[in-house]
Amino acid sequence: MNKKLLQKQAKSTESCGFTLIEMIVATGIFTIVMLIVVGSLISLNNESRKSRSIRLVTDNISSAIDSMSRNMRMGAYFHCGCAGSVGYPDAPLDCPLSDNLGNGGDQCFAFESQFGDQGVSTDQYVYRLFNHRIQRSKDGGAIFIDLTAPEITINDLRFFTFGSALDTHQPVVTVFIRGTASVTPRVATEFNIQTTLGSRTPNYSFFTP
Repeated sequence: MNKKLLQKQAKSTESCGFTLIEMIVATGIFTIVMLIVVGSLISLNNESRKSRSIRLVTDNISSAIDSMSRNMRMGAYFHCGCAGSVGYPDAPLDCPLSDNLGNGGDQCFAFESQFGDQGVSTDQYVYRLFNHRIQRSKDGGAIFIDLTAPEITINDLRFFTFGSALDTHQPVVTVFIRGTASVTPRVATEFNIQTTLGSRTPNYSFFTP
């Protein structure tokens, strides 16, 4: 009786557990599921970083453009082009489009600020592209500070100026900015921004006593 019981228990024990094929199948299914889950997490992480890049562009570029806009609105003697150009930085100078593709303009722009004095050669505001950054100077170009963050690479900055001659017209400046924003080398967001800024006061009356 005991012998039959022991044999029965042995057979029952042998039928428990997993075969090698079952283990391989289970492992394969588990691996596939994990690959799908990890891939989804990586995709979500990349999208999160891209969203952060877009937010970075929006905040940082908006701040730079706002700085230009505030100062240009009350400025005068708009001079497109910097070192080497005739009359820089006081004499007015336009930078028109050279063709239908948008070529022309200049990567540097100078003007007298609201409280500037044309008789002083070191109080002009200057904006320029340097080392893939938008920079600003408040002393005629002696010292520049960066307006854009290191995560933003400015590939092109163009100023197109119209109506800078000293007459009753208000000068207008169109600014074009092209670049990329990236918090990591793998995730980059390209952007193209164009805005038009103008002075609130005509050139002829800005420095009239």
